[in-house]
Amino acid sequence: MLPGTQLSRAYDKDVAGRADVYHFLNKTKDFVIDASSGVITSTKVFNYETDPIKFLLIVDSGGLRRRVLTVNIIDVPESPDCTADPQFSSGTATVELDEDYPLFQSIYRVTATDEDFANGDRLKYTIETQLSGPKRGANCFGVDPVSGVVSVNGEDSLDFDSGFHVFQLALRATDTKGLFCQGTLIIRVRNINDEKPQFEPFPLNLINVTEKMPVGEIIARVKATDRDEDSSITYSFKTQQEVFRLDPVTGIITLLKPLNLDKPNNSKVYPLEVEARDNGNHSSTYVFTVSVENVDEPISCDSSFSTGAGVSVSVPENTPASAPIYMILSRDPDLEQEVEFLILNSSVNATAYFNLDSHNGVISKTMEPLLDYETNPKHFQLVIAVRSREDLSVESCTGTITINIQNVNDESPILTYIPDAPINIYENLPVGTELVKLTATDRDIGDSVHYEFIDTPKEFSINEDSGVVTVAYPLDYEDVSTPKSWVLYFRAYDNERMHSTTGTLTVILQDVNDNRPQCSQDIYIIELPENIPVETLLVSLACTDKDGTVPNNNITYHLITDTFSNETFTLTNNELKIGPSHLDFDNAVFAGMHFKYTLFVRVSDEGNPVLSTMITVIVRVSRINELNPTGTTLAFTFSIFENSPVDTLVGEITFTDADWPFNNVKYAIVGGNLGTPPKFYIEPNTGMIKLLDSLDREMQSQYKIAVRVTDLDNDALPDPIRQRSATAQVTVHVLNVNDEPPVCTPPHLETRIYSAMKTPFIQLNCSDRDSPQEHLSYSIVGGNTNNRFTLWRRDFGPPSLAATQNFQGDVFQGILAPETFQLLIEVTDELGGDTVSQLSTTTAVIIHVFPWSTTQPTPSTMTATTTITTSVLTKISYYWSPDNWIPAVLTLTGALFLTCLYAVAWCLFKDVPACWRLFPHCHKHQQKHPSITAGESGQVTSDSNAISAQLSEKGSQDVEQLRKDSGSDGRHLALTSMKVTKPLSHLLYLKRSFKTTALSSETEEMFSA
Repeated sequence: MLPGTQLSRAYDKDVAGRADVYHFLNKTKDFVIDASSGVITSTKVFNYETDPIKFLLIVDSGGLRRRVLTVNIIDVPESPDCTADPQFSSGTATVELDEDYPLFQSIYRVTATDEDFANGDRLKYTIETQLSGPKRGANCFGVDPVSGVVSVNGEDSLDFDSGFHVFQLALRATDTKGLFCQGTLIIRVRNINDEKPQFEPFPLNLINVTEKMPVGEIIARVKATDRDEDSSITYSFKTQQEVFRLDPVTGIITLLKPLNLDKPNNSKVYPLEVEARDNGNHSSTYVFTVSVENVDEPISCDSSFSTGAGVSVSVPENTPASAPIYMILSRDPDLEQEVEFLILNSSVNATAYFNLDSHNGVISKTMEPLLDYETNPKHFQLVIAVRSREDLSVESCTGTITINIQNVNDESPILTYIPDAPINIYENLPVGTELVKLTATDRDIGDSVHYEFIDTPKEFSINEDSGVVTVAYPLDYEDVSTPKSWVLYFRAYDNERMHSTTGTLTVILQDVNDNRPQCSQDIYIIELPENIPVETLLVSLACTDKDGTVPNNNITYHLITDTFSNETFTLTNNELKIGPSHLDFDNAVFAGMHFKYTLFVRVSDEGNPVLSTMITVIVRVSRINELNPTGTTLAFTFSIFENSPVDTLVGEITFTDADWPFNNVKYAIVGGNLGTPPKFYIEPNTGMIKLLDSLDREMQSQYKIAVRVTDLDNDALPDPIRQRSATAQVTVHVLNVNDEPPVCTPPHLETRIYSAMKTPFIQLNCSDRDSPQEHLSYSIVGGNTNNRFTLWRRDFGPPSLAATQNFQGDVFQGILAPETFQLLIEVTDELGGDTVSQLSTTTAVIIHVFPWSTTQPTPSTMTATTTITTSVLTKISYYWSPDNWIPAVLTLTGALFLTCLYAVAWCLFKDVPACWRLFPHCHKHQQKHPSITAGESGQVTSDSNAISAQLSEKGSQDVEQLRKDSGSDGRHLALTSMKVTKPLSHLLYLKRSFKTTALSSETEEMFSA
């Protein structure tokens, strides 16, 4: 049933015509009800075997009553399904099996399903059709109706060779209701070798042949067939055969040996058993007989004798009597038949020299005469017939025998040239060098001479044909296995080696200077300390020369040095020593040589040519710290101002060290009154002593320091094993700087005097910690009204205060009543020194002056009430310190000003004839203008002491004239009056023009103005 099939309809007349009134009260996905019409339909295809077979549907229409609809699923038979194997259902399922596949063994199983199995349904399997090919009609397979297994049923033989190569089976699976599914199975049969070969027999199993059948002729061909497809058959004899041959592929039987029945060992019947075997190891045999028939045969002769020109025989001329020369090969093939030999014809005298035996056909030499190649004929011919003795009707054979006489080698070679004296050769002759050519002759006609050494020395070889003796092996005079001379035994022989002649050849080996001196070492590497003593032995060279004779093996040694090492090493014989100069590591040139000497020793022999060998001796020198650091002095004195800032350079100690690396020293302060904390430190690499703390000369004016100077890395051993040092004493003087102002004690004074006092009445007590008393200056800078007081100083001590006049009332500007004066006195240090660095202080002196009277004044020591006012005197000293950029601007401005001044001077003086003295380019400029004539110059007058000069526009010539006039009598030239028509630059030129003349002061003032 398809989805959407209408099953039933609900109807309620109470709600008829209304919409959306019918509903299922129970939920279901398998059925739906139309809410308006009440039509009930299915939603899917039901399966009796898997789905419920009964459904209860409760229909509600909205009224009081509900209805139940029961839906029963009825089983419908279904067809079996053969799609479990898609190839089977599509007709492409294929299996392969051999043609001898066992009966009833599973080949293929049909897989079919049926959903009705749950209801007890069963399937039955059958073969609907069975087609075979290429031969049709076979029924070889069956199927089990229950299991569906396909197998060979044995009804027809499954034989590939019968034409059953492939089968197509239509298999069907049918249920109990008659429903079915089917598919196709293709079975391919593989051929196997299961058949024996079958022979095709000969008639009567017999083959007849004649005894004349030639060897190699085909006797018969056996043939066997095999029903197996593509089967190959091979043939063979069951027993070993010597007379017949069987081709294993074609089965052709050929003759290997003659079947001549005249031979007693040959048989007339040959039974043969042949086996045929296929490639599957199946075989069969066939037995047949070969029968041989007898044939009467003519006399048989050697084919070379009975055909053509016959047989040609060569015999030497010295062939002895009765010696057989040739035997004619001939026989009667038939058994028990004999042949005889006859000479039918011969050449001249042939029968005199040769004899024929009529029974065996042997030709031999007669007793007389002897053969002689030089006098007798060179060729003899015999025509001979061979026939049967008993039956003359049997065909005979005839042939020709030609006998050629050969010359015999019966002469020995004769030596024609052998050196009389020994042959001297040098050891350096290359292989293949010719020493001598031996010659010999042989009187035999056509014979040639060959040569060979009897004892076969390896050093020499002789050409077999030419007799040339050459060097065959490298010669070495020094090789102990090489002889120094040879006696060579040689042989000259003919072609057949029948005759030979021997001789001797002496060869003497000469030494050649071909070996360089050989030393035990080619290079020596020696490491020595630089302080090794002179005459120390460095190396003793061990060299030899393999050459065996003097002077080739005499050795000399020669030292090759450069200019740097020429005086450092000496070679005596084979001993290399230090000297006459000692080794010195501490040398800049030696440093460039990486502190090593490279020496070459040429070891030479005295041969010709001279051969030599170079030996390299590398002497590496290790450094030794030999010298202490040294300075120009061991006591250094430096000075430094007490107000110097920290890190100010006090001084530099310079020490040198002649050990390499040069001057590689470090400095360290090791003692002295450095102060607490230390006032100085020293840079270890430079020796520069610098200030570490502030100084105060008033506290300490001198320091003594001990500085140790230690060398670094001046020895092959690491520091400090062999370090050397020196100690320097340094004295540092602290220079005074005016940094302390004067101090007066007490800071102010007070005294009383009478107006009549004329002597110093009070002495100042002032001092300066950094200035002596004589460097202090005193001055009254305030309160000295009308200069009534002055300072009176004796020598360099502190001054005293004194009155300049008395204070009597009748004296001008005197006093008539007591009066108090407050004086400010300035005390300044650095008397006559730099005013910028001067320091000063002031002290106040209060003086009570009383007029002179008869009344005795109160002693000055009495206390008087005085009001003291403090006055501060400020004195400012001004000086200018420009910024850094101001000098640069002034320099640039000055340069520009000088450039402009030079340009103005050039413009003014370019037409003056003497301009070129100041301006080199004037000469070129004046060449473009005409020169000034004498008439254009001013007139110059002179008297005994003065010269009046008037300059015109071309006044330069007058200047020259003035110079000449003034120089004539050596008097001074005074310029008293001058009419100037040119700018001031002409005056400057005039002054320069008189550089050799003394000018009066008035003239100088004029030029200065």
